[in-house]
Amino acid sequence: MNDLELKAAARRNRNSWILTAPALLWLTVFFLIPYLIVVVYSFLTPDIYEVKFRLSLTSYLDVVSSAYLRSLFLAFKLAFQTTAICLLIGYPVAYFIARSSEKIKNTLLILIIIPFWTNLIIRIFSWRIFLSYNGVLNDTLMRIGLISSPLEIMRTDLAVILVMVYVYLPYMILPLYSVLEKIDFTLLQAAMDLGANEAKAYFKVTLPLSAEGIFAGSILVFIPALGAYLIPQLVGNQQSLYIGQIITYKIKNIPRNWPLASALSLVLLFLVALLLVLMFTAYKRRKDKLKGLVA
Repeated sequence: MNDLELKAAARRNRNSWILTAPALLWLTVFFLIPYLIVVVYSFLTPDIYEVKFRLSLTSYLDVVSSAYLRSLFLAFKLAFQTTAICLLIGYPVAYFIARSSEKIKNTLLILIIIPFWTNLIIRIFSWRIFLSYNGVLNDTLMRIGLISSPLEIMRTDLAVILVMVYVYLPYMILPLYSVLEKIDFTLLQAAMDLGANEAKAYFKVTLPLSAEGIFAGSILVFIPALGAYLIPQLVGNQQSLYIGQIITYKIKNIPRNWPLASALSLVLLFLVALLLVLMFTAYKRRKDKLKGLVA
């Protein structure tokens, strides 16, 4: 490279740093530094109200106790259930929207986005009214004769899953739709012309091509569902405490245990990162395998 090319490359590099500086500053101040504080706190000694600045591994030893492992298990179970149900419901919906005409497509997308216009707490309390002992659901079922007495739905794991699916379903539908819309559906016709039936054409053509949407939607649902606090707190019960609730209780309730809350948060972060790496590796291998077959 001559001097002019070197100067141009240096200028482009400098301009790139200048353009990314605001984002890097934002991430450093509001993401990296708070996480470093959490890491430091996880190695301190708990006090009744705050912490004692004395190094200790007690918090990490407490994390592996049966009570907290059960909360972690419940959190992962809830996240997997929510993600699976959202995928089973969201995929057909996204597929239908992608195959619809422009007018119907835009209307359906607006209907999916409309819940975001309402505050989350208001939506959760609406579900509380709907699922309560004397609520709309029980009243309707009794009026049509399906039940003789009200069902205890509120403050159950079923209520938590119902509200979780309702809240996070759009996060599954929208990424799936964005991928399915770009698929050339004439490939299905070509597959069927070559002897495949509709089901085989779907599993051999549509499903592999929509893998990116499945991966993105699953991440967008699974991660927030794993650390959910508000929904389990408002519609769940105290017998099934999820990890998000435990962390919140350790921060705000007296006696406080900020080191344990920090340790639980970091363990959860590590498990999520590990799971994402495994999911991405499996997805990448699948994608490379499909590329090899096409080539």
